[in-house]
Amino acid sequence: MAQLYAILHEAHSFLSYAGLVVGLIMLVIAIYIGLIRHGDVTRAFRRAVYAVVALMLVESAVGLGIYLMGFRPHEDVHWIYGMGAVLALPFFVYVETTAKKRPAMGSYIWGFTLMVAIILRSIMTGSAG
Repeated sequence: MAQLYAILHEAHSFLSYAGLVVGLIMLVIAIYIGLIRHGDVTRAFRRAVYAVVALMLVESAVGLGIYLMGFRPHEDVHWIYGMGAVLALPFFVYVETTAKKRPAMGSYIWGFTLMVAIILRSIMTGSAG
């Protein structure tokens, strides 16, 4: 059990830092496309967004596995931040894809900004071990 916890803990930590780095990269790309080039969402960009959403889902599944094993984060608010990081992008994807007057890249700029901020705060409230 302790060995499985160590593996899951390391994976969760790695995925959180990967999410932070990838989120920052995607934020820079969204700013470049939306504010500098005044472009619209491309198919490749949206696919990359879906990949980041999948990364967040995998990270949350690993965290849930750790929790179900009986281990708890250092601060209980870590749960709320984890759920926020998972839900941030899907909310803004929904806004971008369903709005009549499309906010286009603005939704992704907000989404990645919020996701990166939540991940950063979540890392700060992370594991006790």
